[in-house]
Amino acid sequence: MATLNDWKVPYSAITFFERVLKSHKKVESYTRDKDILFTILRHPPLSAIQVLLVNEYTLGLAAVMRALTEFPGLNCIVTGGEWNAYTREAKQYGLDQEIGIYVISDFLGALNLQRIHTYVKKDKKG
Repeated sequence: MATLNDWKVPYSAITFFERVLKSHKKVESYTRDKDILFTILRHPPLSAIQVLLVNEYTLGLAAVMRALTEFPGLNCIVTGGEWNAYTREAKQYGLDQEIGIYVISDFLGALNLQRIHTYVKKDKKG
């Protein structure tokens, strides 16, 4: 798979994410920088956000810290692919730092909130 980024996010994941953004009712527009960094303008009164798209099978704390070092000012880190997930430790660190840690389906719900990092999807067990 060809990639143009150090995070090994394939182009197919990037284009899928772009299609998702184009179809979301809260997204006014977006720009993409450094291949995987998205600045998303949301319809008012929602604020603009910076989102990093990664392709981590299990997004852990080390990858979150790397992302925040390489891309200061992030509001969210989204790991693409329906099989991907994140650790509880990464999610809690994100909550503590006011950074949303999401898989794509959860991110779609978070886009509706002003304080995007506060969205937590409950699983079937509640």
